[in-house]
Amino acid sequence: MAETSLLEAGASAASTAAALENLQVEASCSVCLEYLKEPVIIECGHNFCKACITRWWEDLERNFPCPVCRKTSRYRSLRPNRQLGSMVEIAKQLQAVKRKIRDESLCPQHHEALSLFCYEDQEAVCLICAISHTHRAHTVVPLDDATQEYKEKLQKCLEPLEQKLQEITRCKSSEEKKPTELKRLVESRRQQILREFEELHRRLDEEQQVLLSRLEEEEQDILQRLRENAAHLGDKRRDLAHLAAEVEGKCLQSGFEMLKDVKSTLEKCEKVKTMEVTSVSIELEKNFSNFPRQYFALRKILKQLIADVTLDPETAHPNLV
Repeated sequence: MAETSLLEAGASAASTAAALENLQVEASCSVCLEYLKEPVIIECGHNFCKACITRWWEDLERNFPCPVCRKTSRYRSLRPNRQLGSMVEIAKQLQAVKRKIRDESLCPQHHEALSLFCYEDQEAVCLICAISHTHRAHTVVPLDDATQEYKEKLQKCLEPLEQKLQEITRCKSSEEKKPTELKRLVESRRQQILREFEELHRRLDEEQQVLLSRLEEEEQDILQRLRENAAHLGDKRRDLAHLAAEVEGKCLQSGFEMLKDVKSTLEKCEKVKTMEVTSVSIELEKNFSNFPRQYFALRKILKQLIADVTLDPETAHPNLV
C-alpha cells in the first residue's frame, strides 16, 4: 500500500510540474528566454518581447525574419498581445506560489516534499518518512487524496453551519427590531397607566367632595347641638339662680315666713343634686382621623373592581383564609 501511495503521489506531482513548465515555456520569449515583457505578435503568429524583436530587426529595412520559424514578412508589423501579457502575469504568480509551496512543503527532517498524509499522526510526511520505522505501520495516503477526503468532510459540516448562520442571522434581525416593538409596548403601557391614574384621580376627587360634604354636614350638626345645649344650659342657669335667690330670701325671713313653703324649696334643692349637666362633644367621626383620605376612595374602587373570591382552606395561606 505504501508503494502504491508513493507511485500515485509521484505521478501527481510530476503531472503538475509538467503543466506548470509548459505554461512557463509558452510565457517565455524565444530571444531572451525570460518571461515576455510587453508581448507582441508578428505575422507568422509567434510572440516576442517588444524590445527583443525590435533589437532583432534593428538593422533591417525589409524582409523581417521570425527568430523561431525564419519566415519573413515585408513589413515591420508588431501587434500587442495583451491576452498573452495577462497569461505571463499568471505564470509569474504560479511560479511564485510554487516556490513558496515548495519551501513550505519540505520535510524538516529529510528536506523532501511532503506528498503523503499519515492518518494516525494526522500530519503530512515525505516519502522517506512513510517507509521509516515511525510511520511504517501507519495508514499513509497521497496528500491529494487526504485533502479531498477531508474537504468532503468539511463540506458536510458546511451545511449545518450555514443553517445555524441563517438562524443566528434571523434571530439577530429579530433582536434588532425589538427596540422599536419595545418602544411601542412601553408607550402603550404608559398610556394605560395614565388612563388608570386619571380615573383614580377622578374617583378620588369625587370621594373628596363626598368627604368634605360629610364633614360640613357634621360640623353643622355639631354646631346645632351646641346651640341647643347652650340654650338648655341657659334655662337651667336661670332656674338655679332663681332658686338660689329664693333660698337666700328664705334665710333672711322670720321664723313663720321662713317655714312657709320651706318644704317645697328644699325639694327643689334636692332635685338640683341629681340634675345632669351635659356637654356636646366636638370630636369628629373616627373614620376621618384614623385613616388617610385615600383609604375610603380606594376601598370604594376595590369594591367596584374586585370580584368575590373563595379561597381553598387547604391550599391558601393561613393569613388569607
